[in-house]
Amino acid sequence: VRTAPQRKMGQTTSSLSAGTNALLRLGAAPVTRVADVLELFGLDPAGPPSSPLGPEADALLAMLRERALTADELMRASGLAAAQGGAALIELELAGRVTLEDGVYRGAL
Repeated sequence: VRTAPQRKMGQTTSSLSAGTNALLRLGAAPVTRVADVLELFGLDPAGPPSSPLGPEADALLAMLRERALTADELMRASGLAAAQGGAALIELELAGRVTLEDGVYRGAL
């Protein structure tokens, strides 16, 4: 069995890093997490939501403060149509007010 030769990647002196080094010289900033992008735009990732939530999102958030639920459970319990409920869940996620893990929504702390 023949294996490919190992390349040394990530070293600034490597010829493979020429493009990255050129971008850094031009003022590029390394981005390794979401907070890096927010900082570049002068946004505070831990700051308060920039706008109030819609009524559907408020209703779902109130339910998620009581207990964690799946999207299907939320739609049944709230009586919202799938499109309205889905839009409200996206609004909550973008505002950082809920998290989704293993198909279960939870109110963020």
